[in-house]
Amino acid sequence: MIDYITEKVKDTPRYFRFGGIDVVQGDDLPDNVNMDAVFRTIEAALPPHFLRKLKGVKIKHLDFFNDRNASAFYKDGILHITSDQDSNNDLINDICHELGHHVEELYPSEIYEDTEVAEEFLRKRKQLKSEIQSEGYWVSEYNFQELAYNDKFDNFLYKRLGKTMLRMVTAGIFIRPYASVSLREYFATGFEAYYCGNKESLHKVSPILYKKIDTLHNLV
Repeated sequence: MIDYITEKVKDTPRYFRFGGIDVVQGDDLPDNVNMDAVFRTIEAALPPHFLRKLKGVKIKHLDFFNDRNASAFYKDGILHITSDQDSNNDLINDICHELGHHVEELYPSEIYEDTEVAEEFLRKRKQLKSEIQSEGYWVSEYNFQELAYNDKFDNFLYKRLGKTMLRMVTAGIFIRPYASVSLREYFATGFEAYYCGNKESLHKVSPILYKKIDTLHNLV
């Protein structure tokens, strides 16, 4: 349950606990974003075993987010989330996505040992390569079979192709374009979709990933 320790006053952080986890709100959020509602929604959706070993959540805008055009990251057991949010749903999506990376660290064998998720991802990468080639792009210098994140490949997708073309060539293959970046982002983006209102779409687009997350959800 959410346990409030102190209320935020001007220019001081607000601290509370969520599922036994320390949450620090270092910056003011927009008036239309309600932290209480956000964490109650997450608490209702996620099983408590996903919060095991999570060290904390920090909500504060950092220069890193501007430099990397990002809104959140996971490091050393802590979720770092920007306070620059458009709505409750945006904040929920960011938190759930980064929790996906945490869950990935909690259950690496359960997720990847049978290689089924990786194989599904690589089949989609093969489809993606074909779609991009059909649009007239030269792709021989990029390794579509690489599972790990690669800066060069990411730049190809987001800078050379661009967001509009990437959205078009990933439609029906990946739950959303960012899922194509790496195996880890494939899992985290699917995790976000599962808990943020896109379960049916995930089941249709990535049935193996859906089944894996569903199994993890029901672990005792």
